[in-house]
Amino acid sequence: MNATGSAGGPLRKVLAVLEALAGASRPLTLSELSRLVNLPKSTLHRLMRVLTDLRLTVRMESKYYALGDYLFQLGATSGLARAQSFSYTITPFLIELFQLTHKIVSVAMLSSTKVQHVGTLYGQEHVRLAMALRHPFPAHCSAAGKLLLAKSMRNPSDFYGTTPVADTRWTVRRADTMRREFERIRRTGLSYARSEYIPGLVEVAAPVHLGKAHPVAAIVVGDTVNMDLRSVGRVLLDTVGTIEENLAGAC
Repeated sequence: MNATGSAGGPLRKVLAVLEALAGASRPLTLSELSRLVNLPKSTLHRLMRVLTDLRLTVRMESKYYALGDYLFQLGATSGLARAQSFSYTITPFLIELFQLTHKIVSVAMLSSTKVQHVGTLYGQEHVRLAMALRHPFPAHCSAAGKLLLAKSMRNPSDFYGTTPVADTRWTVRRADTMRREFERIRRTGLSYARSEYIPGLVEVAAPVHLGKAHPVAAIVVGDTVNMDLRSVGRVLLDTVGTIEENLAGAC
């Protein structure tokens, strides 16, 4: 067998695994991956150890696998373009929300275990906070990220030990605490958080489903600790309702 042929087999296995994880709506177990890519679990287990070492995949504490940070970094440009495209579509609604609240308004999307903010509107008094939102960061450290994780039925224990977390008194340190928070988010449709990565930022987030089972994005309103969370939350839910009424099935 020539060099191309000998390399093609392992490469096809790797691509099959990465495609399966990328196409899944949630992390997958080894058994689920084995069925999807038609590989024995023993072979797949060895392959996943290599992919995890290379940061192409990440193994959760609950023994589920997801795409790793390395692929997130490689795909950031295309993922960012998709998020920006959606934010352009709903710009009139974002402008109205900004005029009603006079807070930071943005669109957030999930990629693996990180969240990216785009389409950010803000006033001069919020420049520092808005600029900090430009960088992707671990989803479980923000209102938008926790909302999208909760709505995608992710297991809170998956997000401990995978990424360094700022050691602040606001850190959600235990999986059972976050599990209760996820349940509250699913019940109320809103997520509140003091950001662990952006000092002084408080966020409220609500999901946009557009007729889909899982949210396509979160709409986020942010400000300092003086924000009236309840009143902002009501306005945010009204805005999301209007977006879904006007655009359901369009994205």
